[in-house]
Amino acid sequence: MDSNIQQNTIGILYPGEMGSTFGKLLADGGFRVVTTLQGRSERTQRLCHKAGLRVLDCLRDVIERSDILISLVNPGAAVDVARNVAELVESPSRRLMYIDANSVSTATAVEISQILQVAPVDFVDACILSLASRLRERGTLYLSGSRAGELSDLFGQLVRVKIAGDMPGQASAFKMIISGIPKGLVGLFVETMVFARGMGLLNEALEIYNEIYPGVMEVIKRMLPTYPQHAARRGEELREVEQTMLLNGLPPCVLRAVREVTVNLAGVGWTKGLDPQQWTIAELIEEAYRDRTRMLRKDARDTVRISI
Repeated sequence: MDSNIQQNTIGILYPGEMGSTFGKLLADGGFRVVTTLQGRSERTQRLCHKAGLRVLDCLRDVIERSDILISLVNPGAAVDVARNVAELVESPSRRLMYIDANSVSTATAVEISQILQVAPVDFVDACILSLASRLRERGTLYLSGSRAGELSDLFGQLVRVKIAGDMPGQASAFKMIISGIPKGLVGLFVETMVFARGMGLLNEALEIYNEIYPGVMEVIKRMLPTYPQHAARRGEELREVEQTMLLNGLPPCVLRAVREVTVNLAGVGWTKGLDPQQWTIAELIEEAYRDRTRMLRKDARDTVRISI
């Protein structure tokens, strides 16, 4: 594959928030960026058009036109997307490169590499450390695999790139290690502040947290407002972390509890919608408290019914 940007077409699978943001970054840098909206949601279509990506009719067309494919989907869909690509590859003489940039376990990354090896498609494991809104300014792309160096040369002028190793799964493991801390902080913060709200001390707690824990609050203010939209996905990501830890003989304790809090947040009926800019930290905690109170009342009613 020639490293000249003008000779590379990149296919994005699929342009959600991160996919559309990364696709726009690549397009602005001179790459031809294509995708397909076949079977995708209205939100994905809006994000894709806003990013100005070129839309093709179907996945087969994207594969045929692309030199590189980048998978950016929910962790639970990562294997299926790779399998769909492997089934549609028709020109083994052309060495297509496939980058999985999803928050998956090391075992899932290895499974994807094995699926693609049969096609044959070259596999690079990747993780993007950044919120989509901060990708251009503060993002870092970690890569592992035999062709990671080529991608580092290719993307290095557009985003900070680091090599995590030459084996599939190393970049995925690094993403889990790094992302576990902020997800853990959010989970602990939410649980503690819901307790504060129940005691009538939320405003006082937030005031003192901002005073004595400014670094922690910087993480909370950056991440928590995105949870109405992304809590379900982050719950899936935490499950992948748990599975990886178990495979390495480390039973997760704190992260299992964090996943439970995160999954509960995904089930909240957010009254103001999903846009992070609509929410203050206090409003998010109030909504979580109301949902928790509602669930406790439901559990109490169910208990009464069972006892009767």
